[in-house]
Amino acid sequence: MNRIRLVLLALGIIGLVACSDDVPEQKASVSTPQATTTSEPGPTTPQPLPAPVIAGTGGATVQIIPENPTSTGCLRTSTQGVHGRSALTWKVNGVIVTESTGTQLCSSSYKRHDIVTVELSTKDKVVMASVEIGNSPPRVVELSSTPAEIFAGTDITVMPVAEDADDDRIDFKYQWLINGQADPLLVEATLPGDRFTKGDSVQVLIVPNDFYDDGPMYEGRVQSIPNAGPQITSQPPQGISSLDYRYQIEVSDPDDDVFTYRLDEAPAGMSIDKDSGLIQWSLVDVTPGDYTVAIAVTDPEGAEASQKYTLTLGVSQ
Repeated sequence: MNRIRLVLLALGIIGLVACSDDVPEQKASVSTPQATTTSEPGPTTPQPLPAPVIAGTGGATVQIIPENPTSTGCLRTSTQGVHGRSALTWKVNGVIVTESTGTQLCSSSYKRHDIVTVELSTKDKVVMASVEIGNSPPRVVELSSTPAEIFAGTDITVMPVAEDADDDRIDFKYQWLINGQADPLLVEATLPGDRFTKGDSVQVLIVPNDFYDDGPMYEGRVQSIPNAGPQITSQPPQGISSLDYRYQIEVSDPDDDVFTYRLDEAPAGMSIDKDSGLIQWSLVDVTPGDYTVAIAVTDPEGAEASQKYTLTLGVSQ
């Protein structure tokens, strides 16, 4: 009996000792995951880097003006937000223009289709702007025409002179106006004289073209067609074949006017029909010699044509 009690007592002491050793181990096992969570974080998703903030520039910008340049004139810069010292560098097709370091670059440095760039350098950064040089349209700078005096029935031909900064070949498009009205058939450099009459107004519009673009329309001055004076087209008879001298005067006039005829100088007995222009003279009993005849033809507006000749009568006549 006593032996049994001693065995049970020994087992109880051993169990008590075992229980006292397990408690600290349980506390350590609870605190260990906490230490692991705080000292060794798991993998995270990468975040983009924030944009760098450049101090001292204030958001400097540069712009080339005009935005759509041609090969004429000059380019200039417009800058904003520049504080402190800065420098400008011009480039044409990537090559630095050494002769220009200012705010302006003129057309002697570039041509059509070139890419012009300006770089603005500040203490903190470099910003730039670029433009492409466009076509420079041609323009008419002078216009001449023939003939110097125009009348109905006379063809008018115009000869424009144009300039083109790109040295392109220039063609012209024409439009003639008669009394302010455009005729779709009158689109050549020459206006036929039968398309207008006395009192009409004529004008030509010209548009130059360099294959790339039309230039600005050139408006020729308005010209009023004046009265055309008559012209005597006939010649007096060269010989006298009878005792009745006859000469029918012939006159041309694009205005189709009605004329009045007269003799300003004539031998005695010679007459002229003032409406038809027929000259008649009976040579019976006329003394041989030289006789002067002066004729005048007048239209309704007072324009005149004249003809003067000498009529010689031989002794045999």
